[in-house]
Amino acid sequence: MRNFIVDKLSHFNGSKHTAFKRSWNSIDLDKVAVAAIFILFLIFNMSIPLTGTSDDGILFAGPLMKSFDGNFFAFLSNRYSHWSSRIIIEFFTLLSVRHGFFWRIINTCSLTAMSVIPVYIFSFKTRKSTLLMLSTSLVLMMPTSMFAETGWIATTTNYSWVLAAFLGFLVIVLKPERKMRWLSWVFSLFLVAYSSNLEQMCVVLIVVIPIIAFYFYGSKWWLLAPHYLIVLSNLALIYFCKGNKIRYAKEVANRFPDFTSLSIFRKIEMGYSSSLKSLFFDGHILFLVLALTLFFALSRSSLVSKQFIGSVPLVSFLIFNLFSGLFHTKLKIIDIVLGSFNKYGTSFKLLHPTTWMADLVMLFIATSIIVSIAFILKSEPRKFLAVLLMLSLAFITKLVLAFSPTIWASGERTGIFLFYAVGITALTVLAKRDTSKMLQGTILSLGAFCYLGWL
Repeated sequence: MRNFIVDKLSHFNGSKHTAFKRSWNSIDLDKVAVAAIFILFLIFNMSIPLTGTSDDGILFAGPLMKSFDGNFFAFLSNRYSHWSSRIIIEFFTLLSVRHGFFWRIINTCSLTAMSVIPVYIFSFKTRKSTLLMLSTSLVLMMPTSMFAETGWIATTTNYSWVLAAFLGFLVIVLKPERKMRWLSWVFSLFLVAYSSNLEQMCVVLIVVIPIIAFYFYGSKWWLLAPHYLIVLSNLALIYFCKGNKIRYAKEVANRFPDFTSLSIFRKIEMGYSSSLKSLFFDGHILFLVLALTLFFALSRSSLVSKQFIGSVPLVSFLIFNLFSGLFHTKLKIIDIVLGSFNKYGTSFKLLHPTTWMADLVMLFIATSIIVSIAFILKSEPRKFLAVLLMLSLAFITKLVLAFSPTIWASGERTGIFLFYAVGITALTVLAKRDTSKMLQGTILSLGAFCYLGWL
């Protein structure tokens, strides 16, 4: 009898364990991870005190009520005539300053989209739940100034929401083999209208949509024709905006009086050097993470040349950021490079090669990053080209600011697209099967600390 009871209990426990295991396996861990990410960002957004400071109150909430009696369209018409062509974006800025809860929910969706969508755009073979948490950690490593520099609402609606809208458009249209529902297609039109209302993203979409139409859609390119027409309409809106011209003249007079006298070459160099300086020499953690991922990915290579190329970004971070104060007396190149930057970019002069140092060092670091990625993704050429295109377009969004007198006044928020691309590049490297588990754990831990810092 005893043996009979033991056998029955063992059978029962075994069946119960099997059922539990089957039930656990049936849970979609990816969806659980996405839900957890959404909740984390919701908690964060609910904790933000929307006090109406900075541009939130000074440029939007205050004038809306005092000068326009709460009339959105009168406010936007005045802005278009005297200051800005971003009437689509600023409609949602006004909506947010009037209804804080709306902003909290949409901003939660925006940050979640920035964290989640790249994992689904790229065909990663690694478990998605892990990559979702890594991607979220990388988003959390972006400087908070990119989300709150001119007030939480004004900054996010103009930059991070634009980025999220662009990503949403991509995730909808990059799967042409699946039947696109008409509601998703219509929503993608709205996302394009919103994102292309920002000058930087308008430039990106002018390039990206034809590539997607040609490469993914072929004879069905016409499905993206309405999207392109919207982008061109926003481009016309930007170009013919009287307010943009008035603003340009005021910004030149107040911020950069000799801006119009600068040559095209000087402006391009200023955009190039200011963009890469902020990435390579301002001590941002995202560049360190990218440098570490490239270093560990190539450190086990049998070729010394690969090890060398993979170590360049990390060594440059250590020399020009972490230990610059310690080594600057021993390595003259530190003072030469960091001392070359000024109001006009660097001290670069074409006929004086000794002034080329800073630009050449940045070019060397950038080239080493591209070559390292090429080595790592050599078995996946399409993914490498996608990453290269992403980095190039993100760099252009920062470079074009050289043609604006607010290049220095705009602050860090205008670099959100470049820093985000750097984070996604690191994610692409981390998704390789041979990536160190210890490195992934370190990045997740850093992400957790950054989240606490955000809170």
